[in-house]
Amino acid sequence: MAEAKAVTAARPALRVVADSAVKVQARGVSVWYNGKQALKGIDLDIASHRVTALIGPSGCGKSTFLRCINRMNDVISGARVEGRILLDGQDIYDPGLDVVQLRARVGMVFQKPN
Repeated sequence: MAEAKAVTAARPALRVVADSAVKVQARGVSVWYNGKQALKGIDLDIASHRVTALIGPSGCGKSTFLRCINRMNDVISGARVEGRILLDGQDIYDPGLDVVQLRARVGMVFQKPN
């Protein structure tokens, strides 16, 4: 079986239309699982009131990135996230943030339940 490689965002990242407010802003987001890097240096702006699709082949990091936005990686043993993610301008990794409230705001629907 081939060894998986860390996914790095292609540059330039999504360009947000000038009249759209940024809802989610990711800067330098990298993720590791048990020391293996899964995402590397992701920079992405997601506009408010727009449809945004993350597309790519299986295993490329789409779900990993989405789990960062609602902090589901917090419950995965051996997971580590670096970088910064802002939701409406608030750092979602701020130690004082109510994670339960964040997850209520940032829902996820899983294709296949674990």
